[in-house]
Parts: sequence; C-alpha cells; structure tokens
Amino acid sequence: MRAVQISRYSKKLTAQINTISIPTIKSTQILIKTKVAGVDPHLILAITGKVKLFDRYDFPLTLGNELAGVVVDVGSEVMDLKVGDKVYTMPPLDTMGAFAEYVAVDAAIVAKMPANLSFKEAAAVPLSALTIVQSLAILDAKQGGKLFISGGTGGFGQIAVPYAKSQGLFVTISGSGFSRALAKRLGADEFVDYTTQDYVYMLTDYDYVIDTRGASEIHKQMKILKPGGKLVSLNAGPNARYANQIPELATTKKILFSLLGASFDGIAKWQRKSYDFIYVQPNGQQLAAITQYFEKTNINPVIDSEYSFDEVNAAIAKIATGHSLGKVILIVDDEE
Repeated sequence: MRAVQISRYSKKLTAQINTISIPTIKSTQILIKTKVAGVDPHLILAITGKVKLFDRYDFPLTLGNELAGVVVDVGSEVMDLKVGDKVYTMPPLDTMGAFAEYVAVDAAIVAKMPANLSFKEAAAVPLSALTIVQSLAILDAKQGGKLFISGGTGGFGQIAVPYAKSQGLFVTISGSGFSRALAKRLGADEFVDYTTQDYVYMLTDYDYVIDTRGASEIHKQMKILKPGGKLVSLNAGPNARYANQIPELATTKKILFSLLGASFDGIAKWQRKSYDFIYVQPNGQQLAAITQYFEKTNINPVIDSEYSFDEVNAAIAKIATGHSLGKVILIVDDEE
C-alpha cells in the first residue's frame, strides 16, 4: 500500500509517498481502508520535531492524525464494529498514521461516521471535535459563559464554534477580515478582525479562552478573562498541572513541564485566573457522542480545500500558511 512518510525531522515541510506493507491487526484492532484524511497544524510540529518534548517518533513515520474510511477487517475481540462499516477516528498523536491506504487502529478509539456526512466531511471532524470536547471539559464550561477562541475560522474553529454554541456558550472568535462571513456562518456571536482591531481593548469579563496561537498571545488573552476565568492552550506549552495528570510521566519530565509552564502559571495566579494545556487524546466514546451531535443538528463541516494523495506536500504547505478557512483534506481513495 502507499503511505505518506518522513524519515527524519526537518525544517523542510516535505514528505515522501512510499510503498509499505498493509498492517496486520491485533485482536482488539480493526483495519480501515482510508477514504479521506484530515490535514492539521500538528503535522507541521511533527515534521519539524517541535513535539519531541511529548512524542519521539519511530522512523520512517507515517503522517496523518484523522481519517474517515471503511472497515475491511476486524479483530477477534471486536464486537461493536463489522466489515463494511463507515467509520472515523483519530489515531494517537504519538504514532499518527492516517495518511495511508490502510490503517490499523484499536477499535476503542473508532466510531461510526455520522450518517449525514460524506467521507470528506467526516474526515474533517475527529481531531477538532475531540479537541473542543476535551477543552470544554478542562474549562468546566457552564451554559451562559463567554468563550473566546483565537483564530477560530480554521480547521479547529469550523467544528469548535458550532459545538460550543450548542453547549449554550457565547462565542467570540478572531480572524482576518475576509473570514468574517465564515464566522457568521459558523454561528459566532462576535468577530474580531485582528488586522484592524485588537481584542484586548474590545473584550472584557470573559469566562473562558481557548488559545490556538501560542505563548506570544497568552498575556493578552489573560487580560480579557474575568477573575476566576480559565484559559486552556493548544500550543503555548505544558505546565505542572498538565504534568501531574499523567501518572506514567517520568519525574524529570514532570519537573521540565513545570518549569516550562511556570511563567503561564505565574501570570494566571497573579491575576486570580487559571492556565491549562491540552494535548488531545483519541477517544471512541467521545467520537460516538460527536456522531450523535452531527446527526441531531445536521451541521456540515466547512471544507477549505481538498488535495489528491499525490498532492500531499501542497496540502501540508497550505496548512503551514495558517490561513485556511475551514478544513484542509487529503483524498486517499476517491472511489465511493
């Protein structure tokens, strides 16, 4: 089978399409024939080695963090899925592997696709959906609360905004001026054009922030939170609380994470607010709940652009710009 792989970390955002063996499944796994895969910013961190703090990959590494496809083989212990089922999943970030014609994953992290979504739409869901569900859980977000999502018109925002609205939150997002129409389509209550406006002077008394921009924005985002407000970051870096939630983490790494997050924790404590970090985890039960959400609301993910399997490097380059309006997807098998 064909798979998109890298053989080492590199600042050059290029991968190779190699021919490798179709994986053999274990008793708890299923084999999926991939139809479409999602292309996300984590790929840039993986290729350049910026996630070495969390994951040290075995090379060659097959890229890809989310996919939609059809079950073609089932392990002996798998009861809830069968050959022919249309499914989607997010493989663990420490192994990746979605950019391949066939993918073997544990059945516990797989869910059946929403019946109202195509393979292209379903592939746009797993990573973003799991991230927003897990982020809101960390924030302990309550109905009626005010939420700010920095850069909320990309691959994450196209799922996060309507889902957060469905949970009864008032949602404000930022983006460039040409993404204002998408913000309205997603259902955002308020939009900040970062090219002409500075949200720190516009927004106040927010209960929650989901940071997608990283360390350079944390201080500003803390300012818009009310006392007792909570911020969770997808990019800025781990802290002591994050480290202590991972029992198997080595003591040396716990100390390192605590030191790395000390400045964020310090800002938060001084302002009587809180800082958390998320490194999203696969979860089949949460995906199954997301399936019910999509089927109930009949919402369709927003696709920015799609690329053929042979155009994978162009897809990666597109994500690297940070200017996608919705999700970038990779067509692995275009036969329905």
